[in-house]
Amino acid sequence: MNGGTEGHQREYFRLKLDHPLCADMTIVLIKGKTMEIGSAKVLIDDLGAGGLRFFSHLKMPANDQLVLQFDTVLCGQPLKMYGHIVRTQAWEERYYEYAVRFTMEEAQHLEINRLVNRLAIRYRNRKELGDGPFWRGDPRAFLDQQAELSMQTNHS
Repeated sequence: MNGGTEGHQREYFRLKLDHPLCADMTIVLIKGKTMEIGSAKVLIDDLGAGGLRFFSHLKMPANDQLVLQFDTVLCGQPLKMYGHIVRTQAWEERYYEYAVRFTMEEAQHLEINRLVNRLAIRYRNRKELGDGPFWRGDPRAFLDQQAELSMQTNHS
């Protein structure tokens, strides 16, 4: 093995999105117990068949006992992804950036890979994205809005 690169090699192609993709994130399992907690809107910044990176106003631990579900639409197709946080760090003072590794069946990895490749081709051909809830504004404005909404629902 050569030094320094093993931490950055990925099993699957990852696509850095031009505009982040809005998704509903739900905690579905904690330590093997099913949870029924509401969902929060997050912004997916990059995506591949092995995982994704997202931004949120919520603080969560990097923990393989916490399984998250992400629901969104990519290339006109509904997409449901499951994974756990492998890395977390503060972003823009009040927000958090998370790296998620998927924990799904191989067929689901392949489906995500197919959609990500289709989107990459669209990027290359400079076609309009469409077919998905992409956020075209400032990510901080989106997260400010989500933090405000969660404050309102917690106080009502």
